Amino acid sequence: MGIATPAFPVLRFAGLLAADANQLEAARRELTDYYGPIDAVSTPIPFTFTSYYEDEMGQGLLRQWVRFSTLFAPDQLIRCKHQTNKIELILARQFAHGPRRPINIDPGYLNRAKVILASTKDHSHRVYLGDGIYGEVTLHWSKTGWTPWPWTYADYQTPVAVNFLTQARDAYLKLLEQRLGPGGRG
Repeated sequence: MGIATPAFPVLRFAGLLAADANQLEAARRELTDYYGPIDAVSTPIPFTFTSYYEDEMGQGLLRQWVRFSTLFAPDQLIRCKHQTNKIELILARQFAHGPRRPINIDPGYLNRAKVILASTKDHSHRVYLGDGIYGEVTLHWSKTGWTPWPWTYADYQTPVAVNFLTQARDAYLKLLEQRLGPGGRG
């Protein structure tokens, strides 16, 4: 019989989707009020992978990822998704002159083995976490680096995303070692 043990802390990040750099900056500002300092920001890339968001967000969208400087408990992802939904509503009021949803924030976390995204939408490859939120293993770590699954979003397979998440994994391992001591592994 296995013995239940607490989970190792994980590293929070978020994927941001918006029409321009001002909206991305506003999202980053709001996120720091909730989660503290952002210690890494990816280069924005054109979001040309799907037209799924065009009706509510418009065209010419930019994707960017941000990483936070502290670890947190993975079971807090549910709360995090509800908070980012709230932040989206705040930003929609701030940018009321534009599309009805100016910014999309996808919270997630990573550890040494996987990247998890939170979603409000169920699907065959997602598990229910609670309170209307689902979790998806989006990438997994292998000997060659981050490896996608058949369902992994195309933007999470780009060199910018893979590089950002690889650097985030390296930062995570350092933070974990600082917290747990040498040899600390998650």
